[in-house]
Amino acid sequence: MSVPLLSKPLLTISPEMALVDETLCIQVTGCSPYQSILIRARATDEENKPFVSRAYFTANDQGNVNLSKQKPDRGSYDEVDPMGLFWSMELDHPTKKGYFVKTTSAPLDLFFSVEVDQEVVAETKVSRSFMDAETSKKTVREHGLVGTLYHPSASGPYPGVLLLGGSDGGNQEHGAALLATKGYAVFALSYFGEEGVPKDLAHIPLEYFGTAIEWLQTQPFVSDEKIGAIGLSRGGELALLLGTVYPQLRAIIAGSPSAVVTPGMRNHMYAPVQAWMYQDAPITYLPFKYRLTNMFTMIRHLWKREPVSFLSLWLHSLGRADNVEAARIPVEKIQAPVMIIAGEEDQIWTSAHFSQMVRERLKQENRSYNDVYLTYKDAGHFLCFPYSLPNMPANITESVGKRMVLDYGGDAKSNTHAALDSWPQILAFFQSTFEDQSQAAKSS
Repeated sequence: MSVPLLSKPLLTISPEMALVDETLCIQVTGCSPYQSILIRARATDEENKPFVSRAYFTANDQGNVNLSKQKPDRGSYDEVDPMGLFWSMELDHPTKKGYFVKTTSAPLDLFFSVEVDQEVVAETKVSRSFMDAETSKKTVREHGLVGTLYHPSASGPYPGVLLLGGSDGGNQEHGAALLATKGYAVFALSYFGEEGVPKDLAHIPLEYFGTAIEWLQTQPFVSDEKIGAIGLSRGGELALLLGTVYPQLRAIIAGSPSAVVTPGMRNHMYAPVQAWMYQDAPITYLPFKYRLTNMFTMIRHLWKREPVSFLSLWLHSLGRADNVEAARIPVEKIQAPVMIIAGEEDQIWTSAHFSQMVRERLKQENRSYNDVYLTYKDAGHFLCFPYSLPNMPANITESVGKRMVLDYGGDAKSNTHAALDSWPQILAFFQSTFEDQSQAAKSS
């Protein structure tokens, strides 16, 4: 039996515009006491795909609902969380799984509605920003570089950060903009798959990134002695690799990385080709080793349209010690603190195992650096900055082509919690690392 409304409900979300990593207050007032209401949220990603979430609540004896204090009766998420409707969004499609695409720094608009007895009684819109008014943006097309630079508008100098994308090759402008609001000059660099850079991840010279580091150091608002690199997935692999050859990098953060050099890609698929070059020589990669059981399992999942995991393929490929050592990234050459972030349920590759490989190898060195390792038990591949930002829809699976569904691992709640936990630790790592370097320079 429905409870009649005594007045028209009012939906308020404050602030209406804020940075994406800020928590909002969502409240519904003016309901009847103990009235059942449905709150829906919807947004469109940068490929115009619609994403939605929903949660049912029961108003209190005053006729109010406060998402910061109340657990939903049922819906897209199941805990007290003021931002639950944001991260629990899923593609609005009966069968397909969607990856929420967001790479530019343009604000993200989200629309909220309140329904009572299937009738919309209140609506509002909020905008989530990735940069503030004190942040500047510059498109970079010089010295052969393709990317976007974000930095605080004041003169600085600020630490510089090279932000590296993953297997999409493009630059993550939204992440660069957000990090710049925290006091960094962030160069989001493209290295394949876009105009002005190679089409495929094949034979990419590390010197291209060396040029980007040097260019970043020359910017008048950048502290040339405080340069770091951060990336996820292939970007994490690349960040570690660059740390072995460019001592200018004073802080390395790798999310869901590989500890070995992995194969290149053609048409966004793995191919038996070197991804990276250095000093005109190809860098050895770990070749794939296939088992018939792996192939049969993948075909079965494709036929049933079930999520496909690459985990068994990587585990089998890692089985030969000689191949692994030949392709291992020599992280002991990195002359800077290292932060590794990984999820134990990563289904793209064995990032938790790779993290342990890096940790064990660095333990053998007489390092004076404060290395950090974050491992999240139930999280998958997209668990941290820059591909998983606080309060953004969590990416778990994605439909590719007609039948394939890629399994990235984890679940929305676990990946979201990993992003929320790791983001302040990423900021603290950069801050403490660059502060330590300032103190060391003063005392020398």
